Amino acid sequence: MKNDLPYLTTELLDLIFSGVYDIVAERPEQLPIADEKTAALTKVLHAMQDFNYRFRHEDTWPLFAVFDQTFHFERNSEGTTLWLALILAIQELYGFTNSTLLKVISQTKVRK
Repeated sequence: MKNDLPYLTTELLDLIFSGVYDIVAERPEQLPIADEKTAALTKVLHAMQDFNYRFRHEDTWPLFAVFDQTFHFERNSEGTTLWLALILAIQELYGFTNSTLLKVISQTKVRK
């Protein structure tokens, strides 16, 4: 994990993934987060998710095999691609390996 990024607690992951189906352009200005750094992190991750979703479908699909046992994703689903796009954003921003990413993301209680 990079030292200057907020620690991904269960609560923070739940907050991040609670907006997994929102489209960045339609997302409210910002989620109600008191901590400015955490608020900025969620905004960056959702912007990266939007980019990954729109332009990097092929880069998200290798993560399907890593997370399917945990989340039981549907195949050929836009919802699955949205989840994987956000997971990829977290992986790239934090520099996680697939195994570390799985441990971290598995903490979230959000399962939509």
